[in-house]
Amino acid sequence: MNKYIICMALICLSLVACNRGAEEAAVLQTLRPVKYVTVGSSSLTGMHNFTGLAKAQQVARLSFKVGGTINNIPVKVGDKVGKGQTLATLDATDYQVNYSQSLASVQSSKAQIESALAQQESAKANYITAQSNYKRFEKLYETNSISLSDFEQAKSAYLGAEASLKAAETQVEAARAGKKSSESVARSASNQVSYTKISAPFAGIITRINVEANEVVGQGSPVVEINSIGNPDVEIGVPENAISEIKNKQKVKVRFNSIHDQVFEGLVHEIGYSSSGTTYPVTIRLTDSDDHIRPGMPASATFEFRDHHAAKSALLVPPSAVGEDSQGNFVYMIAGASDSYTTKKQSIKVGQLSDAGFEVLSGLKSGDKVASAGLNMLRDGMQVSLYEK
Repeated sequence: MNKYIICMALICLSLVACNRGAEEAAVLQTLRPVKYVTVGSSSLTGMHNFTGLAKAQQVARLSFKVGGTINNIPVKVGDKVGKGQTLATLDATDYQVNYSQSLASVQSSKAQIESALAQQESAKANYITAQSNYKRFEKLYETNSISLSDFEQAKSAYLGAEASLKAAETQVEAARAGKKSSESVARSASNQVSYTKISAPFAGIITRINVEANEVVGQGSPVVEINSIGNPDVEIGVPENAISEIKNKQKVKVRFNSIHDQVFEGLVHEIGYSSSGTTYPVTIRLTDSDDHIRPGMPASATFEFRDHHAAKSALLVPPSAVGEDSQGNFVYMIAGASDSYTTKKQSIKVGQLSDAGFEVLSGLKSGDKVASAGLNMLRDGMQVSLYEK
């Protein structure tokens, strides 16, 4: 009986030991693997990459300056066109009629000027005769050679001739003003006729047509879009911490995702003064190009900040390792050795963001290990294992 009890006790102890071992194994198996990086020092200067898109150097969205019915669109999307080539026309009938009427008004005003000038010449001749008679009669009257009534009659004729001359001169001025006005109307009518045609402002390629023949379009409605052909530009977004380092005419190396193993040279052409969201627009003009580059292609531009006035070595961590809560920025440090590692939530203060990561101003030191991914799955004091690639 005692042997039976001893055997049963040994069996129970063995089962307990097995269960405990299984639980410990299960614990080891459920440790969360964590990707990590070791905090180290790096320079904040050097090569910096920014992404953007290729775009044509010139883009024109063309419209009519007058409204009307589309008469003809002699081009289609993808056509290469030369400078001055006709791209679209309106029915110009009504505008032609107005122009013809304005030309008739110009001719009429010219005839009015000729008539007014003839009247002025006649009035001037009468004035000269009346003035001569008045002066002669004035001297005769002073010597009592003529009567007062004869003198008054000569004086009245002189004043009437003077008034007629001034009236004729006013008519000439009015006729000339009328001619100038009618010529202005004619020029405007001529412009209206020319506005019924859209011509290419530069050589390029048609990228969009928004209307079809026989459609009625209003003044200023987009009709045709044309892009220039040749070396394209690249527009990138530069964050605020780097925009001050970008200089006009700065050399840049540009790569396109769709054109492998080829690097293009470029120069900074324009630097945006105001931000677009979180970045500032910078335009790069390529100095060499390729026929395969088209507007809209993704590109990356590489800058080298050689003239950084405050180059320094700093502790850096990747952006994926930095979290933020109500207390500020934090990381999960990984402490321990061998197979026993524990996370520790550590508050940090970060500085500028570069391509290499966030600059750590306080809270970490070189050599610290921090989790670099999956922060939302970690907790302070959690046992983890290190993920090895």
